[in-house]
Amino acid sequence: MDQASKLKGEIERKRFGNRATKVISITSGKGGVGKTQVTANLALALRARGKEVLIFDGDMGLANIDIIYNISPPFNLQHLLNGQKTIHEVIFNGPDGVKVLPASSGVQELTQMSADNKRSLIDQLDQLEGVFDYVLIDTAAGISDNVMYLNSASQYICVVVTPEPTSITDAYALMKVLSTRYGEKTFHIITNQCASEAEALNIYRSLVNATDQFLKNVQLWHLHSFLHDPKVRQSITRQQPVIKFDENGEMAKGYKELARKVEGLEAEGKKAGMQFFVRQALGQS
Repeated sequence: MDQASKLKGEIERKRFGNRATKVISITSGKGGVGKTQVTANLALALRARGKEVLIFDGDMGLANIDIIYNISPPFNLQHLLNGQKTIHEVIFNGPDGVKVLPASSGVQELTQMSADNKRSLIDQLDQLEGVFDYVLIDTAAGISDNVMYLNSASQYICVVVTPEPTSITDAYALMKVLSTRYGEKTFHIITNQCASEAEALNIYRSLVNATDQFLKNVQLWHLHSFLHDPKVRQSITRQQPVIKFDENGEMAKGYKELARKVEGLEAEGKKAGMQFFVRQALGQS
């Protein structure tokens, strides 16, 4: 039995279960802040806690999840959109049972797809209802329409930011657009590559000061901070998530703690489940 058949059977067995899927976007204003690293390692930490996890690679131009996991999916979102493959054939088994919906360079942005393609993708993704506890979306960096829609369709928006001044200003710009144009009012901040907890707190405070002064009714929560660790770069070179590369290190402990915090996030308003995410991301009501 090939992987697609096995995956289809697995999904069918879990479909329409009692899982209330949490859809979480991992995003950033600037590239190079470790957003994909956070997504890949958080997924593994949630799996270690017995959760069913799907990574939706939302970076259509520079997909990197496959590089970090050192996997080579034979198919990607483009094959799904053009009708060549089904969702069961495109989703790929990553490490420790994490499922990956791979992206591809050159795929049209979701909001520019034809009506037929939108309906096809909705039908395919609807088959995942009740299957996963968490869907983690690794968005592209910046404020493109694609990034905005994926973030606004998610139940929770996690913004990764580093001490670099451009990272901080771009993170604010991202939240400003999501707040003023899309009505988003709650953001969870993950500070990364910091020299100390004090520096992480200063980054968070500077963002809070800016949003309090210039944005209306926006709330920021400091979800977690990761300090600079040379093991991260070593793990990237080895194409292995740091939580696996250095299982007993501080970064691994940090991701386990982040997973516990993510489990504690409460549902927010009407944003619930895969169906809301799919329709909202595709610009449908």
